[in-house]
Parts: sequence; structure tokens; C-alpha cells
Amino acid sequence: MTKKFGHLRRFAALVLASAMAFTTLTACGSTENDADVTEEEEMEEVVEEVTESWLAAWGTSMQTVWSSDTIPSEATSGETVTIRQQIRPSVSGSELRFTLSNQYGSTDLVIDSMEIAMLLAPMSYEIDTDSSVAVTYEGSTTITVPAGETIVTDAVEFSYSALDDIAVSMEISSMPSTITLHRASRCTNWIITGSHVSDNDWSGASTYAMWYFLAVMDVKADENSGSAIVCLGDSLTDGASITENSFTRYTDALMELMQEDLYLQYYSVINMGVGGTNFLGSSDNSTGLGRVTRDIINISGVKYCIVLMGVNDIGGATTDISADIIAGYETLVEQCHEAGITVIGCTITPFNGSSYYSELHEEIRLAVNEYIMSEDSAFDGYVDLASAVASEADSSKMDSSYVSTWNDYLHFNATGYGLLGSTIYDYLTMFI
Repeated sequence: MTKKFGHLRRFAALVLASAMAFTTLTACGSTENDADVTEEEEMEEVVEEVTESWLAAWGTSMQTVWSSDTIPSEATSGETVTIRQQIRPSVSGSELRFTLSNQYGSTDLVIDSMEIAMLLAPMSYEIDTDSSVAVTYEGSTTITVPAGETIVTDAVEFSYSALDDIAVSMEISSMPSTITLHRASRCTNWIITGSHVSDNDWSGASTYAMWYFLAVMDVKADENSGSAIVCLGDSLTDGASITENSFTRYTDALMELMQEDLYLQYYSVINMGVGGTNFLGSSDNSTGLGRVTRDIINISGVKYCIVLMGVNDIGGATTDISADIIAGYETLVEQCHEAGITVIGCTITPFNGSSYYSELHEEIRLAVNEYIMSEDSAFDGYVDLASAVASEADSSKMDSSYVSTWNDYLHFNATGYGLLGSTIYDYLTMFI
């Protein structure tokens, strides 16, 4: 496992930065001529430019509707509706903006009004109405997202702490013919007919566990900000099988541990898992390789990517595809490196006992994992999740204490996902 003593490096960098800042301030304070004043002004402009940068605090991977999706009837009624969606950002902030996506819509999305507020509880639609703030786009409270496009809203002042539950409410008068969504929010959202953006009169609202149109929330970065860590994956990252509103995906465990860490609390965790999808392929709606640009490279402030993907490819394979998966990893890493992003690979966890298991599939898994942990790996480092969750009696099978409530020996329960998160956290404490 590649290990970099990040805390020591970060401490040294802070000491060096402080020393440089002191020297600069001393120099500026000891001179009075016009040339030095001009230089000082230039420095202020540089500082201002740096503080204008953005950091993704929350995000999810956008998808198109599948035939199996159950969409609330209100969304397809043609009437004006209000949707209220809850999100839990991984870092604190006081100024933010949203990326809204109508990527898969063939008609425009028209949002008559959009507001954010603090949720009173993660399982209740009630908001703190005094905290409510309007979101605008190009100065207008009416926001139109054209068919097939994505927009970034204006910045708004809104103070919150990491892991707070925030409500994003949208009054929509024109719903696209095809809804752009993330189908597994793992938390409750609400939809109701009429205009209810600013109030708590939501009796009779329908509930649903998807995110509509809401792709990313950025916060204004400052001198204390870290970087975004994007977690690319399938259902194991998306948190399949967890109890709704339990917030027990591995990324939830990871961000909670990071918030308790003096050095890592400024680094955000962005979950870009999409259940039921392959790593290989080029479709930007599903596959890992097809989502590299949108879901990794284009994320504000991204510096690191954690990859846990490939099990679905293996589960459907009829021949040895280990070389294909490895080539796909190398393509992903190359694209990320060109964008200055460090990529950490995770070994594929065991699945003996599931419908995916066969001798061929186990051979592929072992070959892929051997590559991830080898000196020839393209990854900048790796986390051996497979060993962390494996049964002591049979390494091809996960320990029974981590098996999902579905008892499928493929997905994890809350304890298992928590172990994935803590194992990745332990690695990051040495890497960053």
C-alpha cells in the first residue's frame, strides 16, 4: 500500500506558508513608496482571485429514467408542483451555488422559484423558515434549464455546518418530458401540488427517494479549504441495501470520520456511485469510464478520486475480462492525471455466496486485485478493502457480520459499509 505521511507534509506546508506570509507582511509594512504599494495591491488581487475558487461540498451522479423507476404522479401531472429535497454537505460553508441538470430532458425545466433552508429533522419536510434564502440564476428568481443542458446558479449567502441537513425547494411549472435524476438518494424527499417553497404546509405530500435535477452544491473556498475527494463507484458506493435516512453509506462514515480529524475536516467527500452499473463502456449515463469527465474532472476543487468499481463487469462476464478492466483503470487514471487528479484504487470485495460467484469470476477478481496492489499499477495508491471484509475462513467470501439485509453476500450492511469508510479513512490519514 502506498503511504505518504500527509499530516507531516501538511504541517510543514502550513509552517512554511505562515513564514512566507510573515516575511511578506513585514516587507510590505516596512516600505512606503508607490512601487511597493502597487505590488501590495497586486498581491491583494491574487488573494481575491484565490478566494473566488469553489469547492464541491455535496454531489450526486445524474441519470435518466429507467423503465423500472416509479415516478410520483405529481411529477407527471402537468400541474405546478413543489419538490423539497434534502442534502447533507460534507464540509461547512457560508456562500454556495448549485449545479442544476436537465441533461436528459428533451424539453426545458422551468423553476419558478427555488429556496434553500435548514431542515428541522432529516425525516421531516419541515424547515426553519427564518433560514430560507432564495436562489437565483443571472439575477432572476425564475430559472430555466434548457433541454439537454446544465447550469450553475448565482452564489448565495447561506451559513451551515458540515453534515447539516439542508432543504432545497423548487417550484416547477414546467417539468421536462424526461426527468434527470439520481434514483437512489437513500433519504426521503417530498413533492406536492402547488406553490410551497417557503412554507411548511406539506400535509398530503408524496415521498420519494430520488434526487431530481440537483447535481452538485459548491461552497466558496477560502484559505482553510481542502480539496474534493470524489468516490466513483457502483451500488457499493451508492449504498445499496441501507435503511432510508440512516446515512450509513461508506461515504457517510468516511465524511463523519474526516469531520473529527483536525487535518482532514476541510476535505469534502462527493459520492458518485451509481447502482447497477458497469465500469467499462462509454455511456455517460451509467458506466464508470463514461462518467470520468462529468463526475470527476468537472467537479469543483477535485484533487483526489477513489475508485471502487468493476464487480458488475465481473458478475456478467463469460470470459476472462481482467485485462479489459485493467486497461480501463489505466485509461481513467491517465485522464485524471492530465487534470491533476490523484487516483486511489480499491480492491474488489469478495462475493462468494452471491449470484455473481463462479470460479471464472473469482479468478478475474483476484487478477484485477493483484494488479491494483502491484508496483505496475497505474493507481497512485490503493486501499485493500477485499482483505478488510473477507472471512478468515474463506477469502473469497465476505465475513457474515458484514452481509446486507438482503443476505446476498454482495452488498453490505451498515457495519460493513462503516468498515469500508473507516478503512479508506485510515489510508487517507497517511496519504493526504
